[in-house]
Amino acid sequence: MSFSESIKQALTSLRSNKLRSVLTMLGIVMGVFSVITIVAIGNAAQAYMNAQFEKLGANIIQITHKSKTYNPNDWLTLKDLEMVKKAVPNVKDVTAQNQVMGGEIRIGSKVRSTNVVGVISNTRNFTVTEMLHGRFITDTDVSSNANVTLVEESFAKKYFGKSEILGETLNIRNINGDYLKVKVVGVTKSEGNMFEDMMGDDYPVILIMPITTVQKFYNLKKLDSINVSVVEKDQLKEIGNRIVKALEFKHGNVDKYVATNTADMQKAMSDILGVISSVLLVIAVITLIVGGIGIVNILLVSVTERIREIGVRKALGAQKKDIIFQFLTESIIMTASSGIIGIILGIVAGSVISSLIKIPPVIDVKVIILSFLGSVALGLIFGVYPAKRAADLDPIESLRYE
Repeated sequence: MSFSESIKQALTSLRSNKLRSVLTMLGIVMGVFSVITIVAIGNAAQAYMNAQFEKLGANIIQITHKSKTYNPNDWLTLKDLEMVKKAVPNVKDVTAQNQVMGGEIRIGSKVRSTNVVGVISNTRNFTVTEMLHGRFITDTDVSSNANVTLVEESFAKKYFGKSEILGETLNIRNINGDYLKVKVVGVTKSEGNMFEDMMGDDYPVILIMPITTVQKFYNLKKLDSINVSVVEKDQLKEIGNRIVKALEFKHGNVDKYVATNTADMQKAMSDILGVISSVLLVIAVITLIVGGIGIVNILLVSVTERIREIGVRKALGAQKKDIIFQFLTESIIMTASSGIIGIILGIVAGSVISSLIKIPPVIDVKVIILSFLGSVALGLIFGVYPAKRAADLDPIESLRYE
């Protein structure tokens, strides 16, 4: 039997049981669809994260407390910034940060929870924040405990109907019930936030304020972190250790601080994404295997239904290899078609989901090719047993079968 005749017979057989064929293919379609979608979203998230780290720079070291520190002598303070600059070579710049959640902001009759970030003027050198209107926090703001704030463009448009809201006054309430009026002096550009899109008004409003104002209003005595940019990127770990030693010497303690650099953070994030993607891929592969088992089941049913046909073909001179080839062709056509449909749906779904969470979609051609080849391989693997069973039927007994 020629190759073209095998394909024609396989297509005729599949068309004669359209609903059964479609339902059988569905398992493979969903498996391939899951693989393509998971890989597309995972690659998009990885690419987006790498882009953000590129903007941030690969030469940042973050110093934080190793554990909860109750001794005030161990706390990181603004006085440590100059010490770090002087004590450690190759330090390019030093900044500090405090972040407080749990308060609220009132805009007219509406109330939103807040995420207040206390910064100093050079914090801008450590972030990817872009100013849309106004200015960033200045040294004067910090030294005078100025009641000023920066807000995001999305917040301004939602509650004021425009992005340019410089001079507007906001009322902030801390967890103790105290109120503080702050003036908007800057509006930062919004790049899109999937969590804000999903949570809506439940997502906290981000306010960037002078660190001294934040510490005074929230009664904070210590910093959350000290961030250091260095000249030599290949010495991040070594310089981080030196900073920790210098802080321990100044504060007279041991093993109280930890230095994490952007390379470590990027690797940790990549590892987390990798683990999540791997788990999801395993689930997708299980779906493919279940779909393959469905192929075996349907082909075995097909063999039973076509015993007499197989007997006639053998009586007319068909060899075992012809029978095997015919059933393998049916199996491969089903899985290959399922793979193509799954790939198309996966690409579409990956692009749609990426656009919804506002990250650029990334399509991996290698994964697409491997998914298709994997679908064909499934058809070959799971079609062998039914094909062999059909080929091994006795022609005389097959002709007698009713």
